[in-house]
Amino acid sequence: MEKFLFLDLDDTVFQTRRKCASLEQATPAAYALSGEPSSYSLPKQKTLLALLHEQWRIIPTTARTQAAYVRVDLGVPCNDGVILNHGATILDENGQEDEQWRARLEPQLATVQAMFSELKQVIEQYAEQQHIELLVRIIHEAGLDFYVEVRHHQAVYAELHSILVNCVQPLLQEFTAFQAYLNSNSLTILPRSINKSHAVNYRLDALKQQYGEILTMGMGDSLSDAPFIAQCDYAMIPQGAQLHQQLVEC
Repeated sequence: MEKFLFLDLDDTVFQTRRKCASLEQATPAAYALSGEPSSYSLPKQKTLLALLHEQWRIIPTTARTQAAYVRVDLGVPCNDGVILNHGATILDENGQEDEQWRARLEPQLATVQAMFSELKQVIEQYAEQQHIELLVRIIHEAGLDFYVEVRHHQAVYAELHSILVNCVQPLLQEFTAFQAYLNSNSLTILPRSINKSHAVNYRLDALKQQYGEILTMGMGDSLSDAPFIAQCDYAMIPQGAQLHQQLVEC
């Protein structure tokens, strides 16, 4: 039976330097545009990846764009394609975009393209009024706007949470085609048509047609990963991650 692992990347198998207690045994795993390391894998993460690679066919399932993904070095090959942009983009094993998935998604995204700039503007205006220093950007690739990403310059979670509660959530009562996810230093406003779970479900159907019965596992750290993990037979979650903490509290 073929075994497939749908694997989130950032804060699951590597993280930024700020989140590493020490870089003494860390290995660069992703790089900035300058070529400098931007994220690192720790020994346990490297060991786990190597063990998983021995038994599982790994499909990275990440919020990263194509431009950001090419700067990732997991240290193990991933030869069964990749899911990018929170599920908006699927690449095949040759790095080519899945045109059927693109054709399915484009009409849904076309209905919300004009809304991205307005969302960005309202969030920036609110942050300015509250004297909160944010980077607000529209993630755009391959001719489409995919989502709005909000990051805090000083990585102050409390202020990001304030933006979510006092600005974004009320805003989404009007922009009902969108939903928001808050992580440690990232607030993402996604069209409901974009979700890792939609892309994983699409890939699962194709893999089952090709291989028959398969065994699947999902691995991720955040609440936004929960829907795609739930599509899989089994789940793996890093200790102390946002999703792990949520389960412990339950």
